[in-house]
Amino acid sequence: MSNPLVSIIVPCYNQAQYLDEALQSVLDQTYANWECIVVNDGSEDNTEEVAKTWVEKDKRFKYLFQENEGLSSARNAGLKIAKGDYIQFLDSDDLIESEKIKVQIDALVSDPEIDISVSGYRYFEGSTRELKAMGRNNFFPEVVLHKNDVDTKDVLNVKNPMVISAPLYRVSVFEKVGFFDEELVSLEDWDFHTRCALHGMKFQHIGIEINTRTLVRLHSKSMMRNDEIMSIGKLLFLKKRNHNPLYLQYFPVTEKVIVESRLKYFKSLLKLFVPPIFLMIKRKLF
Repeated sequence: MSNPLVSIIVPCYNQAQYLDEALQSVLDQTYANWECIVVNDGSEDNTEEVAKTWVEKDKRFKYLFQENEGLSSARNAGLKIAKGDYIQFLDSDDLIESEKIKVQIDALVSDPEIDISVSGYRYFEGSTRELKAMGRNNFFPEVVLHKNDVDTKDVLNVKNPMVISAPLYRVSVFEKVGFFDEELVSLEDWDFHTRCALHGMKFQHIGIEINTRTLVRLHSKSMMRNDEIMSIGKLLFLKKRNHNPLYLQYFPVTEKVIVESRLKYFKSLLKLFVPPIFLMIKRKLF
């Protein structure tokens, strides 16, 4: 297919103030054959009002409400009704540049071996839109993945090399790998990408050309700034990953692995007992 349908899934929980900009970035895409499913995850703000304004504006926008079940559940709800051949996720406080989907569709259509096309991404905060390569705490996890010269399993064993809005997935990925794990309170994308790699999915990075990137908004209410949620999420993620039979085939449990895993576990556990004021000071200093 030269003009396949792309399903863009936008989960939103109490972030109506950013939703207009996120959906405008969808409308600005040069690739026009898409549907955009806004999933209201039980928001208490005016998310429904904002979303329905876009539904009235353009029939390609769709609206779905569910009681608050969490981010993974909202994404899964969108997946269940998506009609596209390709899937794009977009967090409601982030943006995608205008050529992103077109360039990734071209890459996937031209190379059937690629399962997941990954865009570059940059961070921004405030209204200035000054783009930064570094995220919170100078965090720069982006890794350029190519289908043949990088073992994605090795990369994902150390870090998640992409934000959730960077990939464009073939719908067949979800048919083979499954959906997001709703028991994880965070790092569900790291878990999903790890499962993709373990199932042999091929990733391909399209580069960081202007107008093809994901733009990640940094603000005080973003999940990545909630140390407690992130620490709990890491504990759950590591426990699940280290008991996955597919994972153990590639990364056997040795004494060194056990010790390192325990250290990571206790480090994450310790964060739960550190007063928030000290974590805030650490972020500002480092």
